[in-house]
Amino acid sequence: MTLSPAFKMAIRPFGDSALLVDIDAGSTDASSDIVMALNAQLSRQHIRGVTQTTPSYNSLLVCFEPEQVQHSSLQSEIHAIADTINVKDIPKGNQWSLPACFEEPYALDRVALETELSQDWQSIVDCFCAAEYRVHAVGFLPGFTYLGNLPDALQCDRLRDPRATVPTSSIAIAGTQAGIYPFDSPGGWRIIGRLPFTVFQTQADPPALFQANDRIRFEAVTPKVFEALEQRPIASVIKQATCR
Repeated sequence: MTLSPAFKMAIRPFGDSALLVDIDAGSTDASSDIVMALNAQLSRQHIRGVTQTTPSYNSLLVCFEPEQVQHSSLQSEIHAIADTINVKDIPKGNQWSLPACFEEPYALDRVALETELSQDWQSIVDCFCAAEYRVHAVGFLPGFTYLGNLPDALQCDRLRDPRATVPTSSIAIAGTQAGIYPFDSPGGWRIIGRLPFTVFQTQADPPALFQANDRIRFEAVTPKVFEALEQRPIASVIKQATCR
């Protein structure tokens, strides 16, 4: 189905109780725009039987109760909603300014990245902090934050041998993406720094601090400042502007 000359959509079953809506708009950001717009429309419609929607780079997972709605009926409703999307009216997420330390012992791949990228560390950090990142998806691990818009100058290979444990709140880069690890876990991305707070708390509502389509900027702080920030409540450490 064509949303406009530039956008195409395909819907396919994803198990017995979900549909996967794939969007092709020619680029990651353009596809993500359509995904976010469709997700917002579905949320406003409150379709009977739909239990959850999960947006990602170029797809939207729509979960539903099979006892309340059938695959075919839900597909038809999604197609109808897609026809009403105004691609210029993309919902905005929250804007965040996050302090982070990019010095040892938090920058685990400093030496390797300086070699691979042929840049000194300060240039790498300055370049990373100059960009604004878009949250394209939250997943893989609960709360793992996938960030788009990594500068071309920082694109790098993953580790050949992933680490058995990446520390909680580590900031990482790999390929064309950046990411934030929500808790200690294995991982193969290059670690360039760390946040002084956790991004996933099971007792919070929602448990993941960031949501798809949020915008994030990083501000470099010294290890001394980082240690002080670790002792403070999250609300007093980060800057957030609500734009939804």
